Amino acid sequence: MDVADITQACAYLGAALAMGVGAVGSGVGEGYTAHHAVSGMSRQPAMRGPVLRTMLIGQAVCETAGIFSLVVAIMLLFGKNAASWPKAMALVSAGLAMGLSALGSGIGSGLPSAAACASVARNPDCGGKVTMAMLLAQAMATGGAIFGFVVAIMLTTARFTGPQLIRTCAALAAGLCMGFGAIGPGLGIGNAGKKACEAVGEHLPSYGGVTNAMLLGTAVAQSPGVFALVVSMILVFTS
Repeated sequence: MDVADITQACAYLGAALAMGVGAVGSGVGEGYTAHHAVSGMSRQPAMRGPVLRTMLIGQAVCETAGIFSLVVAIMLLFGKNAASWPKAMALVSAGLAMGLSALGSGIGSGLPSAAACASVARNPDCGGKVTMAMLLAQAMATGGAIFGFVVAIMLTTARFTGPQLIRTCAALAAGLCMGFGAIGPGLGIGNAGKKACEAVGEHLPSYGGVTNAMLLGTAVAQSPGVFALVVSMILVFTS
């Protein structure tokens, strides 16, 4: 088996990691949202329409991480790659970066959308503001998947020169750094968004203060993901 065959095999492995692991996050987030929507409808049948609308909006955002994973998987499956050990490892690493980051973002996005469905069912008057709080939290939670997508694109397009062992290890390290570095922020931001949606549903006048606190807290929670992005870029371009 020559290096060209190994490189192609690694591209297939990277595609499987990107889509397979990434699908877990989106699927869990969407299913968790549906669970709370159905539970809310069973308690308040009259709120079926608003709850269903909130569920579909929340699930659409949860799907974003899975769509990023699909794009990376297609790139890996059909891309033309130069045969080398660093490139082979970079293709696997791209799948890890995208799949793991999508895992955190997908599940994290499902937490506020599930809480929003429950809040809308419980308090019909809070629909608009709860939906806005949900979308803000989901937008922040999706940041990790965006970072993972960026790193995956860099890994698939980078040209590797220099000592092969060092470049091979650097390529793997970049994907692991970004993938694992995005899981915590995605889950943490999602949990903050979940509590914000619950708070607005329980006490509608608290929307302004709760939303401001949530945005501040999620911005800080996102910082480890930014650090992981910076380190990953250094590993890709300067090692």
